[in-house]
Amino acid sequence: MPNVVPKGPTRYLLPEDQLMLSCDKQIQEKHHYRGFMLSFLTVDLAISHIMGELSRECEKRLASLIDTAKKLQLAEDLYTSEAYRNIPADIRRQHTFVVDDNNAQQALSHALAVADHSLCFHELLLESTRTPELRELLEQLVDQKRNACRIIEEIREA
Repeated sequence: MPNVVPKGPTRYLLPEDQLMLSCDKQIQEKHHYRGFMLSFLTVDLAISHIMGELSRECEKRLASLIDTAKKLQLAEDLYTSEAYRNIPADIRRQHTFVVDDNNAQQALSHALAVADHSLCFHELLLESTRTPELRELLEQLVDQKRNACRIIEEIREA
């Protein structure tokens, strides 16, 4: 899936807004990957395991974001985020079991769309940051998001 980041005037966000947005995205993505993990549980344990690992990577990134927020003395704002309290309804409804190859391809396409959206989102955050500590972390996140997209593409093409 091609990554297309819209070009236009760059908008700059406050570091606390960038951290909150990225944390919210990690939480949503973690729940998506957990859903994909459950979806593949009955048909392909290897894919289920990979989706579980991608979910755990989201948790690690979330911890890194919170550590960075603490270093910047912005951690309090992160805990008031809506994503910490609720799992969005569209994510809760996603848990269906994969039963055949066609269904597996659909689920993998959806997983790739989730990963690609997250990559584009974090590329935009990176482009809009002016905080050195946050820039370094977002560069790592973008690299990890690219790797997640590559992994899911490889699974889908196998």
